[in-house]
Amino acid sequence: MPHILGLHHVTLPATDAIRSSDWFELVFGFSSVLIKEEEDRVTMVTMEHPTGAVVHIHEAPEIVAAWRMSTTGTTVLGLSVADESALVMWEARLTQLGIEHSRPHQAHLGHALEVIGPDGLGIQLHTREDVSGDGP
Repeated sequence: MPHILGLHHVTLPATDAIRSSDWFELVFGFSSVLIKEEEDRVTMVTMEHPTGAVVHIHEAPEIVAAWRMSTTGTTVLGLSVADESALVMWEARLTQLGIEHSRPHQAHLGHALEVIGPDGLGIQLHTREDVSGDGP
C-alpha cells in the first residue's frame, strides 16, 4: 500500500473568511499564506501555523450553521498540545483574550480543552499523553 505521510490541510467553513483568519492568527498564531478573492470579497484564506499545520478557511455560511458546536456538540478541529500543563497555559491565554472555552478535562484520548471559535465552531486543544480508548 502507498504511504500517507500525514495530514495536509483541513478546510473549515466561515461566514466571513477574513474575520475567521484574523481570529486564528490572534488566538493560535497562524499566518495567512494565500488569499482567494471572487469579485468583491475574499472567499478563502489559507493559513499556516509555525508547526506546519495548514487550515483553509472557506466562506460557506450554510455549512457553518450545520457545524456549530451548539448544534452538533462536537468539535471540527483538534490541535495537539504537549501535556496537561500546556492546557492550563492555554486556559489562561484564552481567558485573557476573552475567548469562550471549557476547563481542561480528561477526554477519551488524553486530556482536552474545547474552544468556541469563529461562528461558534468547536475547536479542541488535545494532549496525546495517556492515549487509550478509556476515558470519561
